[in-house]
Amino acid sequence: MKEYQQNKGYRALVNAALLSGIGMSLFNIVFVVYASTLPFNALAVSLASMALLVPDLLRILTGYLADRTKNKVQWMISSRLLQGVLFVALAFLIQLPPSLWSFFLLLGINIVSDCLGAYCSGLQLPYVRRLVPADALDSAMGFQMACQTTVQIVFQGIGAWGIILLNNNFAAFGLINAVTFFLAAIVIFWNRSLFYAVPGKINQAPTPLFQNFSETFKLLTGTAFLKKMILFALLINTLAASTSGLLNLQLLDDLALWFATYGNTVAMAGIATSIGMVAGALFAADWFKNTGLVRLIAYTSFVLCLLTLNFLFLHNRWLMIALLFAEGYLIGKINPRFSAHLIREIDEEHLAISSGIFSTIVMLGGPVGQMVFLGIGNRYHVAWSWLLYLLFAFLVAIAALVAASTLEKTPATAASKTATERTEDWQETAPVLPEKK
Repeated sequence: MKEYQQNKGYRALVNAALLSGIGMSLFNIVFVVYASTLPFNALAVSLASMALLVPDLLRILTGYLADRTKNKVQWMISSRLLQGVLFVALAFLIQLPPSLWSFFLLLGINIVSDCLGAYCSGLQLPYVRRLVPADALDSAMGFQMACQTTVQIVFQGIGAWGIILLNNNFAAFGLINAVTFFLAAIVIFWNRSLFYAVPGKINQAPTPLFQNFSETFKLLTGTAFLKKMILFALLINTLAASTSGLLNLQLLDDLALWFATYGNTVAMAGIATSIGMVAGALFAADWFKNTGLVRLIAYTSFVLCLLTLNFLFLHNRWLMIALLFAEGYLIGKINPRFSAHLIREIDEEHLAISSGIFSTIVMLGGPVGQMVFLGIGNRYHVAWSWLLYLLFAFLVAIAALVAASTLEKTPATAASKTATERTEDWQETAPVLPEKK
């Protein structure tokens, strides 16, 4: 919060990201509603839901392009303007008579816009690194994640409510979306002098994608900490991504866990996790502030073990909500702190693609976990899924505790020291930025 209040450049980046996030959160839910109104609604809803994953699958490519972009400030503005133009076009096209070809065109616009958003996020990373002091990065990234999660929750709800209020006026939402992107571009344009004042080596020599990928992967696996972090992040995401699906199956027959209705209970479970993530990201200076990331993953796994035991034996709805909040709270600490670690330790020429590679690897655990746990739950009984889930979560927790203890006894690696020295070097040689007011 302090950085947001005092650091103009960081505040501009956060404001632009939030404005873009408002538009994306509003229209993602609205587009699924639009798909449900089409004559081929089953196919359309499935494709609209799957399309949300495409930008994540292309994070490596968008990260590579962001790292290679020379005039990052210009493209932070241009990409948002292009997103706005795309949604102005969408607002007109969505009024055409429904057909398969028009739906695919609208779907393509949505995917391209989301990919531009991922590209723009990669463009911002070097400026976050240089505008925010290294010792304030954890709290700064936590604040940004808390704001983005809050925006996502609030504006998805507004989108679902507003589309009913406006009697399915999808074109109006397309124009609202366009306005948010134009405003985000204006924020960056208005503060562009702050970013041009930031020095940095930006893409001195272009490198082919596969060579760049190879170099970046070596950086990400160059220290014991990063290797262990990638492994345990993959494992915890395999568990966490399956939790909501298994919970939905559990609630079908476990009326003791209900808060009046099935729908209310699913909503409350989601809200508890989301509020936990916001709180965890926002309160950086709590009793976990000196706890290592791998140890936090161990604690998260233990919370998931307790959640599973509640589903198997206690069936207490309030304990379920409390444990879902605790899970979200810990995850809300892990994500921004690891993002801050990457920003500190990875050089600027590999920063966005590093984030993309890490996100892609971790994301792969989600579908695998869902296929295994939900497959067993649907084929046999959800209790068998929970038993396997409990065993896996317990093993991850123990392994993470052992790995955390090993890391805590190991001195900083040479690679990590070099990265820290690089951070000190650019802080010493950089020209003085405009004063924070």
